[in-house]
Amino acid sequence: MNVNHRLTFHFLAQLIIAFIAMFLIVILAIILSMHLITKSELKTNPQKAIVENLPYSSHIGVDGQIELKKDWQNALLDQEMWVQIVDQTGEVVYAFNTPEPFQHFYTMNDLLLIEKKKRLDDYTIDTYFETWEPKPYYYLFGHIETKQQLLDSWFEVYSEGGLVREDKKDSLEKVVSEHKGMLEIYEDGKVVERIGKHLPVPANTLDVVGSIHAPGNYETKAYVVNDTEGNSAWVYHEVNDAFMDQRIRFFSNRELQTFVIVLLITLLVPVILSLWNGYRYGKPLLLFMNWLKIVERKQYEDVLSGNEYKKIYKKNGKVKFRYRLYKDVFESFSNMSEKLAFAEQERKQLEKTREEWMAGISHDLRTPLSSIQGYGHLLASGQYEYTKEELQQMGQVIRDKSDYMVDLVNDFSLVFQLKNSAISIQKERLDLNEFTRSMVNKYKDDFTLTRYDFSFEPTDQPCDVKIDPKWFARVLDNLLSNAVKHNPPHTKVHVRIICEHGAKIIRIEDNGKGMDVSFIDHLFTRYYRGTSTNARAEGEGLGMSIAYAIVELHGGTIEVQSEVGEGTTVCIRLHGCS
Repeated sequence: MNVNHRLTFHFLAQLIIAFIAMFLIVILAIILSMHLITKSELKTNPQKAIVENLPYSSHIGVDGQIELKKDWQNALLDQEMWVQIVDQTGEVVYAFNTPEPFQHFYTMNDLLLIEKKKRLDDYTIDTYFETWEPKPYYYLFGHIETKQQLLDSWFEVYSEGGLVREDKKDSLEKVVSEHKGMLEIYEDGKVVERIGKHLPVPANTLDVVGSIHAPGNYETKAYVVNDTEGNSAWVYHEVNDAFMDQRIRFFSNRELQTFVIVLLITLLVPVILSLWNGYRYGKPLLLFMNWLKIVERKQYEDVLSGNEYKKIYKKNGKVKFRYRLYKDVFESFSNMSEKLAFAEQERKQLEKTREEWMAGISHDLRTPLSSIQGYGHLLASGQYEYTKEELQQMGQVIRDKSDYMVDLVNDFSLVFQLKNSAISIQKERLDLNEFTRSMVNKYKDDFTLTRYDFSFEPTDQPCDVKIDPKWFARVLDNLLSNAVKHNPPHTKVHVRIICEHGAKIIRIEDNGKGMDVSFIDHLFTRYYRGTSTNARAEGEGLGMSIAYAIVELHGGTIEVQSEVGEGTTVCIRLHGCS
């Protein structure tokens, strides 16, 4: 997996993990919030809280078995409430705390009547229709409103025409005072009479309704009886203890503390994730910046060395876990620094060999120029009279030296043409045996080389090859002339052709002085001339590099094997020589 895929996978995995973590935290926060709200409602308005939340907490199994948590059972007992769950056939499939005897089946008329009157016998009924389950269920919650029944009895005994009977006012005021409450008589929406202890009551009509439906939000709790004949209503107020406890409960609730902790964790998660990302991605970036500065100073060996290496790699050579994401980058930096260090060394060596080459070229040009210059001074001085034969001899020397200089300059130009691929070759199909034989015969027939022994060994059958005869002749000429230049008289030079398995091979072997390994390694370098320029023949540094470049243009290679005192073998391989 490369660094692009690794980064993509890493960020995707991080995003998924962060999403799952935040999702779970949000779900937990929602659950805690609902739990807090439920707990709050159970204290401020318990009956309403039971009706609205118990259906969500009851578990109805696939087989129809219903389970109710112990907490809700205790809440029903504390509020003296009962519950029945009715299925779609009207049958009671679950009941808790219901008085006996009590009906276990409801007709459609029974349920509609309960919905209208919200009463069943002496019980006040709250209903809830459950649609979350695959089958609908109907919840009936019953409880006896003691204070409501008390108010109903007062209305029956002490009222007349919707108002308090004159002869019963004292008795009613005494009864109301005993219950430490306050009774308000409304007529046409206005308070016409107030009996009992003075209590803080809702200031407007909507607050009166609120104290009935959400008593936990008001200082008093209200119960109402409406006169169906007249336009009056009796409202009984009593102190709401749950409201008085709210301030204390708000700061001491353990669930609220847990909720605050969850919120803090929700804030800490992105903070920790940000710090971790900064450490995970920022620290490697600092390393990269430091390495780039090192590279800028060309201190390539210092990249991933010493302390830098120990920071990233374990003792077993593996990348440490916190840096594993950038493993490919570290390897690329290491490879780049090695290549840059090697390139820098090559550049320095190139500069050195170029200087040596220039020194060699200067030497090769200076020697013939010295001869030409010397003869020129002699001729120009007029101090001597020369014979015809002496003048011819001096002219021949000047001509030979100038020809040599022209050839050297041509070789110099050819080297750069080959380097820049500025020459083209025109290949022809010819027999390698006959081509090579003609080149060897030229040296065999040279009367100046009679002290060297040249021999040729062709293949048994024709060996066709596509080469440029002009340029390839230059290759063989350079190699054969080198065999003469650098070896003493009576050296044997044997040329052999091998043509097998699709390879065309020219082997030039001699039993001369040979070469050491260091010289072989630089034999084809254009700027290399050996350790002692004076000890080498003129022009040798260019001939081998020219031969090497021409063979490369033909798609071939040159290999050299040599040992000091054991001779030299040069192998030219064309078309996959083996």
